[in-house]
Amino acid sequence: MKQFLKRICSMGWITVLLISALSFGGANAANDAAGAVGQDSLNGKNWMAGIPDSRYIYEINLPGTHDSATAYCKNATDNTVKLFGLPAFHVEKFAKTQSLTLPEQLDAGVRYLDLRFSPKQGELLLCHGNNDKIAAVNAVVRFLRRLNPVLLLAKHCNRSLPPLDTEFYAYEDEACTVPLTCARAFAQIKDFLKDHPSETVIVTAKQENGDPEQFLMLFKEQINRLKAEINPSTQQEYLYSENGNGVYTKMPALSQVRGKIILMTPFYEELQTGDMLDAKNKAGETDYMGMTFRYENHWSVPAHLKTLFAARFLQKFSTEISKSPEQHLSCANVLKTNASFVPLQSPYDIAMQVNGCLYAQNRLQKGRYYGWIMGDFMTEEACRAIWQTNDFVFDK
Repeated sequence: MKQFLKRICSMGWITVLLISALSFGGANAANDAAGAVGQDSLNGKNWMAGIPDSRYIYEINLPGTHDSATAYCKNATDNTVKLFGLPAFHVEKFAKTQSLTLPEQLDAGVRYLDLRFSPKQGELLLCHGNNDKIAAVNAVVRFLRRLNPVLLLAKHCNRSLPPLDTEFYAYEDEACTVPLTCARAFAQIKDFLKDHPSETVIVTAKQENGDPEQFLMLFKEQINRLKAEINPSTQQEYLYSENGNGVYTKMPALSQVRGKIILMTPFYEELQTGDMLDAKNKAGETDYMGMTFRYENHWSVPAHLKTLFAARFLQKFSTEISKSPEQHLSCANVLKTNASFVPLQSPYDIAMQVNGCLYAQNRLQKGRYYGWIMGDFMTEEACRAIWQTNDFVFDK
């Protein structure tokens, strides 16, 4: 009887141990499955999950947008210049550069956002256009007004006429009733990174209009808040800092910036945060995070020239991506495909030709390095054409 009871107890312990082992193994398998990356599971929301942790961010083919917050925008006055009482020039066509909102862009695969701000009544508002800086638009407006007999007569009668407003503000809704603020824009980016912690977002933040001191004061407040906020999905700060230091001096690997915002701003010294990649008009080289970037950025040319410049840049500077983690690229690329040719071609007109050429099927080849590519009216299809060229790491 005692031997029988011993056998029963032994069998019971063996059963418990087997169940525990199976349960532990099942948990590990579940974790492995959750962390595994398969090619079929990659999409615009999570494509960075397929890129090795060791890859530096400058070595990633990454889609971005120019003047990102212009899906819904309007100015304070009539958006149309009239000649002899008839519409002659639609200013809004030259201010609007995107058709997707910020969350839609991130979901589509965009990982570089270009945000422009103006301080208004204690808030930082997203905007595009400056009445003082857009010389080409204002020159056309002045020319058209000289041909308008009503405006000429008013001028001779010493009647003051309000200048055309080329300053467009961004809105969260299509009806343009809710202004898009800096806080809301960062909230939308943080929501995306919380839901998709494998990703990183590069954010360019510039002043477009308003008082520089007021802008810097308000922007400092936003950045200080961002520094203190934690991504609950990673348990790390949303804003990337370099080993606890604010100003960036060297390129991070993707493992260091997953779930984070990388800041690009000309005010990095005043903020003691971030760095700035200054790609001037035309083409050249610049530095960012201690790395030399080649850039192409002709922004005031017709569509056929913009297409030619962009295609030449990709052909000249694209290279085979090394699959060896010990070897890295010696130089980085930034291609900006945005342009306008006032008053003949709007950003939309040019984007349709440039995007159709650059992102046609199989035009960008998988396994080649192209760099960061940003432009106007970027779509999910255009973004996919860029990010799918990266070499990914899948289940083995």
